[in-house]
This record gives sequence, structure tokens and C-alpha cells, in this order.
Amino acid sequence: MNDTALKVQWFTSAKGAVGIAMIQTHDGKIEYRISPVDGFLEHMDVLQIVAWGARFPDPAGGALFGSAA
Repeated sequence: MNDTALKVQWFTSAKGAVGIAMIQTHDGKIEYRISPVDGFLEHMDVLQIVAWGARFPDPAGGALFGSAA
């Protein structure tokens, strides 16, 4: 099983887009990742966050997505 994005929140500004994703890892754990993205194709942006995103703090991710971290 690969890492999978369960939910994504998008943030945009004049300098570009950033996505924060709730990820279910290959071993079933929940973690959060953040990455700047191109903002042209949502599917490709989500794949980029899953593959290359930096870890986002669990408590902040839990608060953002409304789930317990």
C-alpha cells in the first residue's frame, strides 16, 4: 500500500499555492505534509505533496483537519 492523501487544504497568495495534506502512510499511520505546488493540476499537486511534502506538525494538522492527532 502506498501513502495516500485523505484530505487536502489549499492556500494561495500572490506568490503561489501551498497544500497541506492529511496522509495515510503505507503502514496505516496518519501524518500531515505541506508543500508549495504549481497550482495547475490538482491531482499532480496532491501527488507532489504526498511524495515530497515536508512533515507538518501533528497537533496543527489535527486542528486544521478537525481530527485528533
